[in-house]
Amino acid sequence: MKHFARCATPALATALLLALPACGDAVATTDTPGPSSTTTGGSSTEPGTTEAPTTGAPTTTSDTDDGTASDGDSSTTGEPSTSTTTTTTDATTDDGTTTGEPPQCGNQIVEDENGEECDDGPDNGPGQACLAGCLLNVCGDGDQGPGEGCDDGNTEGRDGCSAECVSELCGDGVVQASLGEACDDGNTDPDDGCSAACLLEACGDGVVQAGLGETCDDGNTDPDDGCSAACVLESCGDGVLTMELGETCDDGNTVSEDGCSDTCAIEACGDGVVQAGLGETCDDGNTDPDDGCGPTCEVEACGDGVVQAGEDCDDGNAVGGDGCSPTCEVEVLSLCGPGQISLLVNEGFESGALAPWTTNGGVTVTMNPHDGVWAAEASNNWYVQQTFAATPVAQLVSANFWTWHDAADNPAMYVEWGYADNTTGSTLYFNEQLSGWVLHDILPLLDPNKSLVRLQVWGYSGGQPLPDITRFDSFRLCRDL
Repeated sequence: MKHFARCATPALATALLLALPACGDAVATTDTPGPSSTTTGGSSTEPGTTEAPTTGAPTTTSDTDDGTASDGDSSTTGEPSTSTTTTTTDATTDDGTTTGEPPQCGNQIVEDENGEECDDGPDNGPGQACLAGCLLNVCGDGDQGPGEGCDDGNTEGRDGCSAECVSELCGDGVVQASLGEACDDGNTDPDDGCSAACLLEACGDGVVQAGLGETCDDGNTDPDDGCSAACVLESCGDGVLTMELGETCDDGNTVSEDGCSDTCAIEACGDGVVQAGLGETCDDGNTDPDDGCGPTCEVEACGDGVVQAGEDCDDGNAVGGDGCSPTCEVEVLSLCGPGQISLLVNEGFESGALAPWTTNGGVTVTMNPHDGVWAAEASNNWYVQQTFAATPVAQLVSANFWTWHDAADNPAMYVEWGYADNTTGSTLYFNEQLSGWVLHDILPLLDPNKSLVRLQVWGYSGGQPLPDITRFDSFRLCRDL
């Protein structure tokens, strides 16, 4: 530690000297003149205060290190005295000796008593470890020193410069909300959920993040606009129906003839395109029958089982001798055996039509027969009836027919026949006799002394809640030739 020279007090105290140099002043000072004083050349002249004036040259007093005055005391004459005081402050070296230099920052000596924290001499200054005022450069002082990445004048974090004076940036792994960061995953790579600007990456932000599996991003998460809610391109074949793209179907592929075309249009009979995969053999752009291409888009032809315009019958084959010829014309065949003749016409409905049978209601021809191709069907309490030339009952070799009922419907069936003398006979069948296809033989019930002219069979005599289904097939009223 340095020591500085003490101020010496003049050995000769005098009451006449009004002002002395201040202890420690580095320059000479003079008394401030009074009202009648005269100041000349840095000296002060005042009237004497003793009874007798004193004369003599002004005396300079200098203090030594030991505090004693040199060259004697001040002398007083009758003349006004001039007093000049010069004080010099010496510097003290580390070994206790004094020099003539004053203490100062920048001399590479850390002077604790002067409040210095450091002194690197010419290396003091901004950006250095020791500032120009011999103070240490520390984090938060506003001066970026060695080892500091930043210094914003405080030690608060999340403002761009951390409490340790490290620059806070996107990618440092710390979310600085005050810097506008919404995320920070420790890098500035995009497509990983946190963008290069530390903003959350998500579907709907308008940026396609391939790393997140996005193939599009239109700035929203609305479906059916070409870019799905999961930011995947919407297109035909993705399994999602996007009507805004003109799709009427989307079965997850772009294969045609499976019900949904390669352009995601519904494929159906009547669209004008033959879809073999759907079983179509034709498609004329409509589902009208009797125009060569049927309602199911199959070529209409004799033998397809559908009676089209110009056909008398169609039993689904091109075989003759079964009631419908290979050209779909009715073959008049008898269900009676060899050497016999039938009283009835179209006794098995194999013409595909009801005539010459008559009915009182909704009886139609159906392809649900007991045998052959066709049968008649009543949906309520309707009958089928046919009249014929009077034939003696005694000549009949058979009088039977088949009917179908659902026994669960508790059916009842009425059968009536007429004689040439305008009398009638009848019988009634109940549910225990009516279950599925059942053969009914009425020959034992006919009067052998009369001639038969009419046969009438009712479905569900007495009626039941709909549907009450009765089917009729294969009537045999046969006599010998």
